[in-house]
Amino acid sequence: MKKTSLSLIIAGIMVLPSMVSANDLLTVTTVQYVQQCIEKNKGKMNIYEATHKCSCVIDKLAEEFTQTEFEEADTSFQLRNMPGDRGGEFRDDKKSNHGIGRFQKVHAEAYKSCRMR
Repeated sequence: MKKTSLSLIIAGIMVLPSMVSANDLLTVTTVQYVQQCIEKNKGKMNIYEATHKCSCVIDKLAEEFTQTEFEEADTSFQLRNMPGDRGGEFRDDKKSNHGIGRFQKVHAEAYKSCRMR
């Protein structure tokens, strides 16, 4: 009986890391994204629908990106349109462009999957 209990405890401990990595974006990142998404879609849907759909989108993004990848891609995506040299760093960097391309693709798929208008 004791061997069975010990085996179950060990098996449970081994499963925990995989459960944690399923959505490894920080809570603050998730909340900020949802708030920005709601603001961007203001007037297109009510607050409850927007909250639900924006939460769905960030969950889909979290399935594809780690915290660091998400921050880099989201920042590059937002800042590449800055005029002059300030935005040039984000427009001209090949690594940023690859990240932006992947981010745009996953973002568009998430919007479609979550039925964003």
